[in-house]
Order: sequence, then C-alpha cells, then structure tokens
Amino acid sequence: MPIRNLSGKQNLESDASLAVRLKMGDEQAFEEIYFRYYKHLYAIGYKFLKNPDLAEDAVQDIFLKLWDHRHTLNEAYAIKNFLSISMKNHVMNLIRDNHAAIWEYLSLETEQVGGEDSPTNTYQYQEYNIILENGLKQLPPQREAIFRLRVFSGLTNEEIALHLSISINTVKCQFSQATKSIKDYLGKHAELDQLSLTKISIGFLFFFLNQ
Repeated sequence: MPIRNLSGKQNLESDASLAVRLKMGDEQAFEEIYFRYYKHLYAIGYKFLKNPDLAEDAVQDIFLKLWDHRHTLNEAYAIKNFLSISMKNHVMNLIRDNHAAIWEYLSLETEQVGGEDSPTNTYQYQEYNIILENGLKQLPPQREAIFRLRVFSGLTNEEIALHLSISINTVKCQFSQATKSIKDYLGKHAELDQLSLTKISIGFLFFFLNQ
C-alpha cells in the first residue's frame, strides 16, 4: 500500500491504540506505525547487513508482512518489540541467503574508506583478516573447506555435502565445530571489543547471529 508523507506533528497515540486500529485495516494507523519505527528497524538492518539496499529492503518486507498479517496481530503485545524481533529474524535469514552479496559490499566499502584519510581503518581490517585466515588454517582441512563454502561461497548444507561427497549431517556437525573454533581463536587474537562492527567479516557476523 502507498505511504503518504505525514506532517511533522507528533502523534501521541499509544501503540496499543494504533494496533487496534491497524487490526481493523486503518491505513492511517499503519502509516503512523511506519513512520514511528522506520528508523529503528533500518538501524537494526544496517547494523548487521552493512548494506543500505538490503537494510532498506528488509524494512519494507517487515512492514509489508505487518500489513498483510494485521488481522492476526495481538494488540496486547508491544508493536516495537514485535517489529524488532521480526526484523532480527528476517535479517538472520537474509544473511544466510546473501553471504556473497554482503561480503562483496563489505569489501568494496572497506576499499572506499581505506584511502589516505583512514590508513588506521585499512590496517585494522587487514590485520583482522590475517587473524581470521590464520584461525581458519588451524582447522582440519575438511572443516576449513566446509566453513569457507558455507560462509564465503554461500552454499547450502546440501550443496556442500554433494560437493564434498559427504553426508548433510557431517556438514552440519563440522560447520558447528568450525564456528566454535573460529570464535575462540578470534576472541584470543583479534581484540574484538576494539574492532568496529563494520570491519568484521561476514563469516564472524554469520556465526555471531546464530548463537
């Protein structure tokens, strides 16, 4: 449904009241919810996806689902919490489905920021990736291959199993062990608390979101 530009006047109506109206198909209530929580949802999307286009698409998807399923909305449940949880779940699915695209965007973004004005950022990113690569080399060969295929190539468990001629259960088990090992290695060597989230590779991001 089209969203009209609302005036700058603040709407003090409660979320519960808006939810009741939305459930009845009130488009103005939907618009108010949209403008009230658009920035909040976009921030969640961009925080993890690091891609403005994917984040924007994710926000639109969530609001579309909210409108399509408005009849099942529980007005007693806080809209902000409902939208936030829906957005985080949606983002996790996007990460699973768009490893390659997100990683490519992160790489391009780093190249753009890594010019003469930000040598420190470039150095930190390069150091992080060296540590990540060293961590991957500590893994048994098959486990490393599975991690790379799953995270950096975006293959599914089924595709990896076929590619390596092993069972799907083996892929799942090996990937789980690989991500645990990588997390431990990064925690000891990468000083993650001091790294900007924008410099963290999609591999660690994917693991972090699936704790």
